[in-house]
Amino acid sequence: MDLIKRYRWPIIGVGLAVAIVGFLLFRPDKLFVDDVVNESLADAFGEPAVAASAPATTQPPAAPETTAAPEPGSDEEPTPTTAAPTTTQAPEPTGPVATSAGSFFGIDHRAEGTATIYESDGRYVLRFEDDTDIQNGPDLFVWLVASDDYDGGDPGEYIDLGKLKGNVGGQNYELPAEYDPNVHQFVLIWCERFSTPFAGAPLA
Repeated sequence: MDLIKRYRWPIIGVGLAVAIVGFLLFRPDKLFVDDVVNESLADAFGEPAVAASAPATTQPPAAPETTAAPEPGSDEEPTPTTAAPTTTQAPEPTGPVATSAGSFFGIDHRAEGTATIYESDGRYVLRFEDDTDIQNGPDLFVWLVASDDYDGGDPGEYIDLGKLKGNVGGQNYELPAEYDPNVHQFVLIWCERFSTPFAGAPLA
């Protein structure tokens, strides 16, 4: 009993330290707290230059006047006429084009929303649309894997797009040069700390 009394405070201190370390590692609060992101597609690509203003209409110089000849035997004076001008429409503005998309589903966790891949001038961006709502968790990452290789476990090979910016709201992820639209057709939200999937979205 005396031994317990003597080491009571050190034992309490060690217990508190273990509890704090365990909390920081497991972060159970993350399951109930949302990290909201509000990025737009324009944040990823920037506003296209041609879309910054309304398409211009080019007016050619006025056509020269021509004189209509009078009918034979008529005393009428020749009447000047003007050809109708033509208008040329400027090219329509271009911007990011959606190349594939899919809906999120939860893998032992709650998830909904839309993942879309956009392309513009050879650049690809993976966007989680504004309707994205994935159950939060610790140490979540965004991976792109081959859909025909993913079986629900560790995918082995993947493109790591970095940490999930937030579990709710629109967000963009730049795709690297090794991205192949014919191969990488599955978005995976992966919990690195526990080596477990949280959500996925097949792209088509």
